[in-house]
Amino acid sequence: MQFCYHCRVHHPEAQMRRIPTKVGYRWRCIRSIQAAQKSSGEREAFGRMQTEINRDEARRQAQFAHLVRFTQSD
Repeated sequence: MQFCYHCRVHHPEAQMRRIPTKVGYRWRCIRSIQAAQKSSGEREAFGRMQTEINRDEARRQAQFAHLVRFTQSD
């Protein structure tokens, strides 16, 4: 699993490409590379969708952490 610096999600390495940046190479998923080649409206839609996915994942992790803390205190 590699971390995509663009969509900020871990993906299997088969779905990733190393992209040169100013500070060196970084991993970026194929899905975000393809989304970047689309029109500005489609890129905005991709960004909004990815933001929602990231929010849902953060919410799920926070709920799990709360549940773990709550059950350990009993």
